[in-house]
Amino acid sequence: MSSMKIYYGMAQWQHPAWVNWLYPASLATGERIGRYSQVFSTVEVGSTFYTKVDDVRLMRWYESVNDGFKFSFKAPQTVTHRLIERSWQEVQRDWLEFMGSLEPLLSKLGPTMLQFPAVCDERALETILALCDLWSLSAPLSVEVRHLAYFDKGNTERYFLSTLSERGVNRVVMDSRPVFSTDAYCDSLVDAQKKKPRVPCHPIATSRHPVVRFIGHPDLPLNDAWLSQWAMKLSQWLSEGLTPSVFVHSSDNIAAPTLAAQLDEKVRNLLPEYQTKLSLPQSQEQVSLW
Repeated sequence: MSSMKIYYGMAQWQHPAWVNWLYPASLATGERIGRYSQVFSTVEVGSTFYTKVDDVRLMRWYESVNDGFKFSFKAPQTVTHRLIERSWQEVQRDWLEFMGSLEPLLSKLGPTMLQFPAVCDERALETILALCDLWSLSAPLSVEVRHLAYFDKGNTERYFLSTLSERGVNRVVMDSRPVFSTDAYCDSLVDAQKKKPRVPCHPIATSRHPVVRFIGHPDLPLNDAWLSQWAMKLSQWLSEGLTPSVFVHSSDNIAAPTLAAQLDEKVRNLLPEYQTKLSLPQSQEQVSLW
Protein backbone atom coordinates (compact mmCIF):
# COMPACT_ATOMS: atom_id res chain seq x y z
CA MET A 1 0.00 0.00 0.00
CA SER A 2 2.91 2.37 0.65
CA SER A 3 3.66 2.43 -3.09
CA MET A 4 0.37 4.22 -3.86
CA LYS A 5 1.12 7.38 -5.78
CA ILE A 6 -0.74 10.10 -7.63
CA TYR A 7 1.36 12.28 -9.91
CA TYR A 8 0.02 15.82 -9.51
CA GLY A 9 1.00 18.60 -11.87
CA MET A 10 0.04 21.82 -13.57
CA ALA A 11 -0.17 22.86 -17.21
CA GLN A 12 2.99 24.97 -16.66
CA TRP A 13 5.79 25.20 -14.14
CA GLN A 14 5.84 28.96 -13.73
CA HIS A 15 3.21 31.66 -13.38
CA PRO A 16 3.60 35.31 -12.29
CA ALA A 17 1.13 34.76 -9.45
CA TRP A 18 3.24 31.90 -8.06
CA VAL A 19 6.25 34.14 -7.40
CA ASN A 20 6.94 34.44 -3.67
CA TRP A 21 4.86 31.33 -3.16
CA LEU A 22 6.14 28.34 -5.13
CA TYR A 23 9.47 30.08 -5.66
CA PRO A 24 11.07 33.33 -4.50
CA ALA A 25 11.24 36.38 -6.75
CA SER A 26 15.03 36.17 -6.59
CA LEU A 27 15.08 32.77 -8.29
CA ALA A 28 16.11 32.96 -11.94
CA THR A 29 13.38 32.04 -14.41
CA GLY A 30 15.42 29.13 -15.74
CA GLU A 31 15.67 27.63 -12.26
CA ARG A 32 11.95 27.66 -11.46
CA ILE A 33 11.33 24.22 -12.93
CA GLY A 34 13.64 22.74 -10.30
CA ARG A 35 11.75 24.43 -7.46
CA TYR A 36 8.43 23.41 -9.03
CA SER A 37 9.59 19.76 -9.02
CA GLN A 38 10.12 19.95 -5.27
CA VAL A 39 6.36 20.49 -4.85
CA PHE A 40 4.77 18.69 -7.81
CA SER A 41 5.69 15.37 -9.38
CA THR A 42 4.70 15.99 -13.01
CA VAL A 43 3.90 18.72 -15.53
CA GLU A 44 2.13 19.04 -18.87
CA VAL A 45 4.60 20.35 -21.44
CA GLY A 46 2.63 22.11 -24.15
CA SER A 47 5.58 23.74 -25.87
CA THR A 48 6.35 20.51 -27.76
CA PHE A 49 2.87 20.76 -29.32
CA TYR A 50 3.60 24.16 -30.85
CA THR A 51 7.20 23.83 -31.91
CA LYS A 52 10.20 21.53 -32.01
CA VAL A 53 12.09 21.84 -28.74
CA ASP A 54 15.80 21.25 -29.28
CA ASP A 55 17.56 18.39 -27.54
CA VAL A 56 19.73 20.70 -25.44
CA ARG A 57 16.72 22.37 -23.87
CA LEU A 58 14.99 19.05 -23.25
CA MET A 59 18.08 17.75 -21.49
CA ARG A 60 18.34 20.95 -19.44
CA TRP A 61 14.79 20.43 -18.20
CA TYR A 62 15.53 16.77 -17.51
CA GLU A 63 18.58 17.59 -15.42
CA SER A 64 16.80 20.35 -13.48
CA VAL A 65 14.13 18.18 -11.82
CA ASN A 66 14.09 15.54 -9.10
CA ASP A 67 14.68 11.90 -10.00
CA GLY A 68 11.08 10.91 -9.29
CA PHE A 69 9.63 13.66 -11.47
CA LYS A 70 7.75 12.81 -14.69
CA PHE A 71 7.25 14.99 -17.78
CA SER A 72 4.08 14.57 -19.85
CA PHE A 73 4.94 16.00 -23.24
CA LYS A 74 2.25 16.80 -25.80
CA ALA A 75 2.83 15.37 -29.26
CA PRO A 76 3.47 17.92 -32.02
CA GLN A 77 0.43 19.47 -33.69
CA THR A 78 1.80 18.24 -37.02
CA VAL A 79 0.99 14.73 -35.74
CA THR A 80 -2.35 15.40 -34.05
CA HIS A 81 -4.11 18.60 -35.12
CA ARG A 82 -3.00 18.27 -38.74
CA LEU A 83 -3.61 14.55 -38.89
CA ILE A 84 -6.39 14.74 -41.47
CA GLU A 85 -4.75 17.17 -43.89
CA ARG A 86 -1.29 15.58 -44.03
CA SER A 87 -0.13 12.34 -45.57
CA TRP A 88 0.43 9.31 -43.36
CA GLN A 89 4.11 9.31 -44.33
CA GLU A 90 4.54 12.88 -43.06
CA VAL A 91 2.64 12.23 -39.84
CA GLN A 92 4.55 9.02 -39.19
CA ARG A 93 7.89 10.75 -39.82
CA ASP A 94 7.17 13.51 -37.31
CA TRP A 95 5.84 11.07 -34.70
CA LEU A 96 8.91 8.84 -34.92
CA GLU A 97 11.20 11.87 -34.78
CA PHE A 98 9.40 13.13 -31.68
CA MET A 99 9.71 9.73 -30.01
CA GLY A 100 13.41 9.75 -30.73
CA SER A 101 13.80 13.12 -29.03
CA LEU A 102 12.12 11.75 -25.88
CA GLU A 103 14.16 8.58 -25.61
CA PRO A 104 17.07 10.16 -23.66
CA LEU A 105 14.51 11.40 -21.10
CA LEU A 106 12.95 7.98 -20.59
CA SER A 107 13.56 7.66 -16.84
CA LYS A 108 11.58 10.87 -16.27
CA LEU A 109 8.77 10.34 -18.77
CA GLY A 110 5.17 10.22 -17.65
CA PRO A 111 2.30 9.58 -20.07
CA THR A 112 3.02 11.29 -23.38
CA MET A 113 -0.17 12.89 -24.75
CA LEU A 114 -1.63 12.48 -28.22
CA GLN A 115 -4.28 15.21 -28.12
CA PHE A 116 -6.68 15.23 -31.08
CA PRO A 117 -9.04 18.08 -31.99
CA ALA A 118 -12.80 17.80 -32.41
CA VAL A 119 -12.47 17.57 -36.20
CA CYS A 120 -10.95 14.11 -35.76
CA ASP A 121 -14.12 12.03 -35.62
CA GLU A 122 -14.51 8.25 -35.58
CA ARG A 123 -13.14 8.04 -39.13
CA ALA A 124 -9.74 9.02 -37.74
CA LEU A 125 -9.71 6.23 -35.16
CA GLU A 126 -7.76 3.67 -37.18
CA THR A 127 -5.08 6.26 -37.88
CA ILE A 128 -4.98 7.18 -34.19
CA LEU A 129 -4.55 3.52 -33.33
CA ALA A 130 -1.79 3.21 -35.94
CA LEU A 131 0.08 6.01 -34.14
CA CYS A 132 -0.37 4.13 -30.86
CA ASP A 133 1.04 1.00 -32.48
CA LEU A 134 4.17 2.93 -33.47
CA TRP A 135 4.85 3.92 -29.86
CA SER A 136 8.01 2.04 -28.90
CA LEU A 137 9.08 3.68 -25.62
CA SER A 138 8.57 1.91 -22.31
CA ALA A 139 6.91 5.00 -20.80
CA PRO A 140 3.09 5.29 -20.88
CA LEU A 141 1.14 6.74 -23.79
CA SER A 142 -2.20 8.56 -23.52
CA VAL A 143 -4.82 9.68 -26.03
CA GLU A 144 -7.22 12.60 -25.72
CA VAL A 145 -10.12 12.90 -28.17
CA ARG A 146 -12.66 15.70 -28.39
CA HIS A 147 -15.20 14.66 -31.02
CA LEU A 148 -18.50 13.74 -29.36
CA ALA A 149 -18.65 10.43 -31.23
CA TYR A 150 -16.09 9.10 -28.75
CA PHE A 151 -18.43 9.90 -25.86
CA ASP A 152 -21.59 8.25 -27.23
CA LYS A 153 -21.63 5.36 -24.69
CA GLY A 154 -22.35 3.22 -27.74
CA ASN A 155 -20.39 1.24 -30.29
CA THR A 156 -17.86 3.97 -31.11
CA GLU A 157 -16.87 4.65 -27.53
CA ARG A 158 -16.83 0.96 -26.60
CA TYR A 159 -14.59 0.16 -29.55
CA PHE A 160 -12.34 3.12 -28.77
CA LEU A 161 -11.95 2.09 -25.13
CA SER A 162 -11.40 -1.58 -25.90
CA THR A 163 -8.76 -0.92 -28.55
CA LEU A 164 -6.88 1.44 -26.23
CA SER A 165 -7.05 -1.16 -23.46
CA GLU A 166 -5.71 -3.88 -25.75
CA ARG A 167 -2.70 -1.67 -26.49
CA GLY A 168 -2.13 -0.58 -22.89
CA VAL A 169 -2.80 3.05 -23.85
CA ASN A 170 -4.44 5.44 -21.41
CA ARG A 171 -7.47 7.54 -22.29
CA VAL A 172 -7.13 11.13 -21.12
CA VAL A 173 -10.20 12.03 -19.05
CA MET A 174 -11.07 15.69 -19.55
CA ASP A 175 -13.21 17.27 -16.83
CA SER A 176 -14.19 20.76 -17.91
CA ARG A 177 -17.50 20.73 -16.03
CA PRO A 178 -16.40 23.33 -13.46
CA VAL A 179 -15.57 26.11 -15.96
CA PHE A 180 -18.88 25.62 -17.76
CA SER A 181 -20.93 25.49 -14.56
CA THR A 182 -21.59 29.26 -14.49
CA ASP A 183 -21.87 32.10 -16.93
CA ALA A 184 -18.54 33.62 -17.94
CA TYR A 185 -18.52 36.59 -15.58
CA CYS A 186 -14.78 37.34 -15.78
CA ASP A 187 -12.13 37.45 -18.49
CA SER A 188 -10.49 34.19 -17.45
CA LEU A 189 -13.80 32.30 -17.66
CA VAL A 190 -14.58 33.86 -21.04
CA ASP A 191 -11.20 32.68 -22.29
CA ALA A 192 -11.54 29.22 -20.74
CA GLN A 193 -15.02 28.66 -22.16
CA LYS A 194 -13.74 29.59 -25.62
CA LYS A 195 -10.66 27.37 -25.51
CA LYS A 196 -11.48 24.35 -23.35
CA PRO A 197 -13.45 21.46 -24.83
CA ARG A 198 -16.95 20.93 -23.49
CA VAL A 199 -17.09 17.16 -23.58
CA PRO A 200 -18.73 14.62 -21.25
CA CYS A 201 -16.58 13.44 -18.37
CA HIS A 202 -16.27 9.65 -18.57
CA PRO A 203 -13.77 8.61 -15.88
CA ILE A 204 -12.72 5.26 -17.34
CA ALA A 205 -9.19 3.88 -17.02
CA THR A 206 -8.02 1.89 -20.05
CA SER A 207 -4.53 1.12 -18.73
CA ARG A 208 -2.27 1.35 -15.69
CA HIS A 209 -1.59 5.10 -15.81
CA PRO A 210 -4.92 6.95 -16.17
CA VAL A 211 -4.62 10.65 -16.99
CA VAL A 212 -7.02 13.30 -15.70
CA ARG A 213 -7.17 16.92 -16.84
CA PHE A 214 -9.29 18.88 -14.36
CA ILE A 215 -10.24 22.44 -15.36
CA GLY A 216 -11.25 24.23 -12.18
CA HIS A 217 -13.52 27.22 -11.64
CA PRO A 218 -11.88 30.44 -10.32
CA ASP A 219 -14.43 30.57 -7.47
CA LEU A 220 -12.71 27.86 -5.45
CA PRO A 221 -15.64 26.62 -3.31
CA LEU A 222 -17.60 25.84 -6.47
CA ASN A 223 -15.10 23.06 -7.26
CA ASP A 224 -15.73 21.11 -4.06
CA ALA A 225 -18.34 18.66 -5.37
CA TRP A 226 -16.25 17.73 -8.40
CA LEU A 227 -13.10 17.38 -6.31
CA SER A 228 -14.99 15.02 -4.00
CA GLN A 229 -16.05 12.92 -6.98
CA TRP A 230 -12.49 12.74 -8.21
CA ALA A 231 -11.19 11.84 -4.77
CA MET A 232 -13.48 8.81 -4.79
CA LYS A 233 -12.40 7.77 -8.28
CA LEU A 234 -8.70 8.26 -7.55
CA SER A 235 -9.04 6.26 -4.34
CA GLN A 236 -10.63 3.45 -6.34
CA TRP A 237 -7.86 3.52 -8.92
CA LEU A 238 -5.17 3.49 -6.24
CA SER A 239 -6.84 0.51 -4.55
CA GLU A 240 -6.77 -1.28 -7.92
CA GLY A 241 -3.03 -0.70 -8.21
CA LEU A 242 -3.21 2.04 -10.83
CA THR A 243 -0.95 5.09 -10.88
CA PRO A 244 -2.89 8.19 -11.99
CA SER A 245 -1.53 11.47 -13.30
CA VAL A 246 -3.74 14.46 -12.47
CA PHE A 247 -3.16 17.76 -14.23
CA VAL A 248 -5.02 20.53 -12.47
CA HIS A 249 -5.89 23.72 -14.33
CA SER A 250 -8.06 26.65 -13.37
CA SER A 251 -9.45 29.27 -15.72
CA ASP A 252 -6.44 31.51 -15.05
CA ASN A 253 -4.23 28.77 -13.49
CA ILE A 254 -3.51 30.94 -10.45
CA ALA A 255 -5.51 28.69 -8.15
CA ALA A 256 -4.51 25.39 -9.75
CA PRO A 257 -1.95 24.46 -7.05
CA THR A 258 -4.50 25.10 -4.32
CA LEU A 259 -7.08 22.90 -6.07
CA ALA A 260 -4.52 20.09 -6.40
CA ALA A 261 -3.76 20.25 -2.68
CA GLN A 262 -7.47 20.21 -1.83
CA LEU A 263 -7.99 17.16 -4.01
CA ASP A 264 -5.05 15.35 -2.44
CA GLU A 265 -6.40 16.02 1.05
CA LYS A 266 -9.76 14.53 0.06
CA VAL A 267 -8.01 11.39 -1.23
CA ARG A 268 -6.08 11.01 2.03
CA ASN A 269 -9.28 11.37 4.03
CA LEU A 270 -10.91 8.58 2.01
CA LEU A 271 -7.92 6.25 1.82
CA PRO A 272 -5.80 6.11 5.00
CA GLU A 273 -3.34 3.72 3.32
CA TYR A 274 -2.39 6.49 0.91
CA GLN A 275 0.64 8.10 2.56
CA THR A 276 1.85 10.66 0.02
CA LYS A 277 0.98 14.27 0.77
CA LEU A 278 1.07 17.22 -1.58
CA SER A 279 2.39 20.08 0.54
CA LEU A 280 2.31 23.62 -0.79
CA PRO A 281 4.66 26.26 0.63
CA GLN A 282 3.04 28.57 3.15
CA SER A 283 3.65 32.29 2.79
CA GLN A 284 1.95 35.58 3.37
CA GLU A 285 1.95 36.12 -0.38
CA GLN A 286 -0.02 32.91 -0.85
CA VAL A 287 -2.65 33.95 1.65
CA SER A 288 -3.03 37.37 0.03
CA LEU A 289 -3.82 35.83 -3.39
CA TRP A 290 -7.28 34.91 -2.23
